Amino acid sequence: MCLGLIPIDAAAWGPRAQRAITFAAIQMIRKHHPSAFKTKNNNYEEDVLNGAVASHEILAKSTPLNNDKEAVAVVASEIQLLREVRQYGTGSYFAFRMGSLGALVSDLILPYGMAWSANEMRLREQIEADIDASLDQYGFTPSRPGRQYVRNVQEYFQTVRRFYADNKRIIADDYTSGQRFNGFLRKGGQAYFGRAIEAAADVWYTVLRIEGDPSDMPPSPPIAARYFVNEIGYLLNEKRNIHQANKTYANFVAVNPGLMELYEEVGDLYCAYGTDEAKERGVREWRIAHSQGGPHRRRVAEKLSAHYLRVGEAYLEAASQPGASERALPNALEAFTQSLEFDRGSEMAAERLNETNVKIIEREERRELTVSIIASAEKVVKEAEKHRLNKDFANAIATYKQAISLFDAIDDEFADQAKTASESIKACDKNINDVISEVIDAADEAIAAGDDAVSEHRWDQAMAAYESVEAIVSIIPGDETTHARHRKEVVAEAKRKIADAKDTRRRVEEAQKLRDAAAESGS
Repeated sequence: MCLGLIPIDAAAWGPRAQRAITFAAIQMIRKHHPSAFKTKNNNYEEDVLNGAVASHEILAKSTPLNNDKEAVAVVASEIQLLREVRQYGTGSYFAFRMGSLGALVSDLILPYGMAWSANEMRLREQIEADIDASLDQYGFTPSRPGRQYVRNVQEYFQTVRRFYADNKRIIADDYTSGQRFNGFLRKGGQAYFGRAIEAAADVWYTVLRIEGDPSDMPPSPPIAARYFVNEIGYLLNEKRNIHQANKTYANFVAVNPGLMELYEEVGDLYCAYGTDEAKERGVREWRIAHSQGGPHRRRVAEKLSAHYLRVGEAYLEAASQPGASERALPNALEAFTQSLEFDRGSEMAAERLNETNVKIIEREERRELTVSIIASAEKVVKEAEKHRLNKDFANAIATYKQAISLFDAIDDEFADQAKTASESIKACDKNINDVISEVIDAADEAIAAGDDAVSEHRWDQAMAAYESVEAIVSIIPGDETTHARHRKEVVAEAKRKIADAKDTRRRVEEAQKLRDAAAESGS
């Protein structure tokens, strides 16, 4: 098998070079495990590459990694760990850790790929810079058709690095003498590139092989539990997949031997995720951690106290907003109480607890006042209805307006009371309009009565009826624009009727005089 030339445009075994080595190793391993780092619906190849770029720093967070011996030991322990957790699934984080493991292996292959002193680090920088200039010329042809199962990691590296120490000295001499890359590394660089690919593929093959081996030594439960904590963190922080993190949590619980500080870390991860669902889950994990004794308990208690303090302050702020929930202050009180229970020395929690109690008392007093105002307003409405039944329209309108002014005093602090006040104001406005309509009807009836009197030549009664119109409609409020306009129209009509009636009366009386004069002359 020949993978051909692999162009690389970054420092050797740097991020892009590591991706190139990893990509080539992926192609090799899929000759033996076609489904490596992928499923029917998902491809985790990018997670492998990201793990390679993150390099062995990921592994160094929880394992000593200060020299070649420790680095080789980390490879061995990581192989056993990944073989053990493989039974729980080989998703994105498993792929990420495999990439990180491959990066550690490839760095162990390259002389000075692992640098432990300042001098070695400076030499590594020079080597990487020089290799970088020739990386686009590199290609790769496997040295053997199959992959090797790494039964003994130490022996494996002794074999693949059998000239490692000598080559390091030669390379150091080359750089000291000024030959630099034109010495051993001119041809040796590509050879090490190929070895790194094959070594990464061998280690992956060892992890992925289904058959067990007498040399297998499963990791301790705490190490396995730590792995799943890290997986939860990866799924939340990198993949933003809380659903998958929740599934991984079941694996964590299954292997955790009861380390409460790990529950604390899981709680930290969920709370940092940020959503309400995740925060709720995180607090639950903190509570689990707090339920057991240990040096972590005080630290967890402070986190829980701070959480409930934030929750309480959020409720307290919400309670000050218009239309606040009836539960806002009680919820705040409950949160501050819990905050104080977890941290008895929290002066802030105690202060907020007292403040909330005061606000609850003050709010209840305002509620009682609101209820009293509404009750008074409803009594006024009943008085207005009595005036209306008695046809005392002026007092009916004035009393309805008095009720409206009382209902207007109700703000929106209490949603139920505010709704009652709003609906009552609408009802009073409607009643006022209805009363005004009755007044206008009465004015129309007076005009009709005047018309009847005119037709019967009852002039004084007609005038009295027409003249009563202005007094009838005078009770219509001036602020009622539509009715005020109607009032003016009715008054104007009444005045026109008066003028017409006078004119009709004059003509009728003149006609009567003519008839009387004619009768006298005829006699």
